[in-house]
Amino acid sequence: MKTPALQAIALLAAAIVCVQNFPVLTGVSWAVIHGAGVRSALGFVPATIALAVLWAGYRVIQSRVTSHVVATFAAFAVAVIVLNETVLPTTPLKEWRDQGATAGVRILNRRDEPLLSARGNPIGVRISFDAVPSRTGAYMISASTLHSASGETIWPLHFGTALSHQVQPAPAAQSDSPYSVFQKDVIYTVSQDMLPNFVHYDQKTKTPCLTGVGTKYLTEAQFQSALAANRDTSLRVAIQVEGEQRSATVAADGVTSRRYDLRAIYDTIAKEGGGHCAR
Repeated sequence: MKTPALQAIALLAAAIVCVQNFPVLTGVSWAVIHGAGVRSALGFVPATIALAVLWAGYRVIQSRVTSHVVATFAAFAVAVIVLNETVLPTTPLKEWRDQGATAGVRILNRRDEPLLSARGNPIGVRISFDAVPSRTGAYMISASTLHSASGETIWPLHFGTALSHQVQPAPAAQSDSPYSVFQKDVIYTVSQDMLPNFVHYDQKTKTPCLTGVGTKYLTEAQFQSALAANRDTSLRVAIQVEGEQRSATVAADGVTSRRYDLRAIYDTIAKEGGGHCAR
């Protein structure tokens, strides 16, 4: 009489274990298919161990426990599920909680200003904003995109280089993670200096230079034409919050309060920076 109930609990628990391991198994399968090597198959080990422990417990409890068998095995199955949830780096539940946490970060007082050279000429854009998490957690909060709001813009005119990224008060850094711990309801002020993709910044010499943008899809003449068309343009900026489970949320999206001259930035780097980057 007790066997069908035990089997039902075991099958349900096994299904939950498989669901918990689904993100890991999906990633491992993708890696194996794309030639990541035999070592990547080690990702199957946690699911294998959890299922082996579950069914071993099923057999032991079924054969040796004489009273409260169903309750005992149910408690054991719950313990296996909870332990599995704890030790796995990612699970659907962790991803769901991560999505809720990233979506709960409020972005306030977004502002922008020209980033100037030592001589007072434009070399980029400084984006600043306040971020207020609704939960204590580990995040990366940054301006993820910055480009002309006038329409389709070629890649070199996107602002894809973060010259600096500062947060005050400083969140707690984690030695083994790129994500920092932000405290609930604390107002963090983020300031990010952005350079357009046609600028390369040498961290050793602290000198910007103009990188080559010509490809078979984009000629120098087309690039110069695009520069000329963006001498007085607003920029679209998106603020992204990413959690430890790689859940990313666009917390704010809009246009800059000022208008910017991308040709002037190009001219500043050409005259005051390192000119064209050495090849």
